[in-house]
Amino acid sequence: MLNTILGARLSWHFANGWIFEPAIVGPDIVDYTLKEGPHAGRHAIQHFYYQRVAPGVETTVWYEESGALVHITWYLETQTVHRFAALPAWLAEDMTVYKGDNQDPAFIEKIKKLISQRQDYPRHILNDEGYFKVI
Repeated sequence: MLNTILGARLSWHFANGWIFEPAIVGPDIVDYTLKEGPHAGRHAIQHFYYQRVAPGVETTVWYEESGALVHITWYLETQTVHRFAALPAWLAEDMTVYKGDNQDPAFIEKIKKLISQRQDYPRHILNDEGYFKVI
């Protein structure tokens, strides 16, 4: 069993077909590539807040460049996760616009333009379960 999610390199799966691989959880960032899912090919480095809430249970939460808020609860013993995310309405309409790399200034400019032109609400809520494997 992992003692902490921090420092882990993962293959991270959700029931709706999203696969993040690799997903590398650092001390204060998650660096992920979406291998399969609605915006496959996306790469991002997100700075997060971390807390160990109980032995074997940790949480990470971050705010993405789109305005999406993502909260993950990590259950280390079972290698399962719970995701709660609130996505802007414009992103939920067409997630393919999120393909790209959030380290690329041109991608960030594209997202800023979409934010300025499109509707943020109602937010689309993701409230689902998944699992991870250490790779």
